[in-house]
Amino acid sequence: MDKEIFSKLKGLVSSNRQWDHFSNYLNALIEQQHKILEQSDNMVSVHKAQGAIETLRKIKRLREDINKAEG
Repeated sequence: MDKEIFSKLKGLVSSNRQWDHFSNYLNALIEQQHKILEQSDNMVSVHKAQGAIETLRKIKRLREDINKAEG
């Protein structure tokens, strides 16, 4: 990924307190999608929930990716 993009996002992930709150929010969203997976009765909903979980996990890895890019 482009280092310029990561450098612009650095402020978003630099505060431990803010990142922890944001991470907790992402965890709640992931948990919500897991419930949809468990209760779903059609494959379209299952695939949507799987895609949402994958995307949310990528966002959770954003801080690590930014730190690697700078490292």
